[in-house]
Amino acid sequence: MQQYIDAHCHILTDAEMQNAAAHGVGRFIVNATAPTDWAAVVELAVRENVYGAIGVHPWHVTELSNDWYVVLGDMLMSYPDLMVGEIGLDKNRPNIELQESVFRRGLQIAHDMHRVAHIHCVGAWGKTMDILRGGKLPPAMVFHAFSGAADLVPELVKMGAYFSFGAEICNEKHIRARRVVALVPESRLLVESDTASPAIIPDVVAQIAHMRGVVASAMAETIYNNTMGLLNGRQI
Repeated sequence: MQQYIDAHCHILTDAEMQNAAAHGVGRFIVNATAPTDWAAVVELAVRENVYGAIGVHPWHVTELSNDWYVVLGDMLMSYPDLMVGEIGLDKNRPNIELQESVFRRGLQIAHDMHRVAHIHCVGAWGKTMDILRGGKLPPAMVFHAFSGAADLVPELVKMGAYFSFGAEICNEKHIRARRVVALVPESRLLVESDTASPAIIPDVVAQIAHMRGVVASAMAETIYNNTMGLLNGRQI
């Protein structure tokens, strides 16, 4: 059976992981969204097939204590394999200035501690690019459910970006995401489930292969190797 890695999901149950494994999805990058689930991510990440990322999702920036970033740094220090995520900006949510402040802090921590950052961006690409251009960057960044314009891809690649896609690309209404899938360098492609079942991953890979005109098994191997390279610090 082909091997797959879910590059962006959230806290999973054993049953969900077992169902995913039956579809060939044997590894998972589990992202936190707020301090309240950091410990749960750490608990999952002790498993050999689970990789953890802890951070503050833009939907949860109003829930933070004054010392949240100190706690984040301490936890990352205690668990050297943890990444930073999910962090970012969401134009459809309030408190955009607070979102920016928290996002900048998360990126700075990822840079200082040399951790991969997993980034959420919805409708705030101008602000996101301004922040990235003006700050110190992590060793690599994963833009999950990438929805940016195609002309951002080359610049983001130079910044160390990977681009993760999920079930949205199987929907013909998601024209921008489908267009970008064909343009992202092959070495920077990842796949994800996000809040769906990880069992969808093989279907997403098959859709990417179809859109790029390659054999599905070859695309699956490429994406698997991309993700393992990211996890093992072999970023391009």
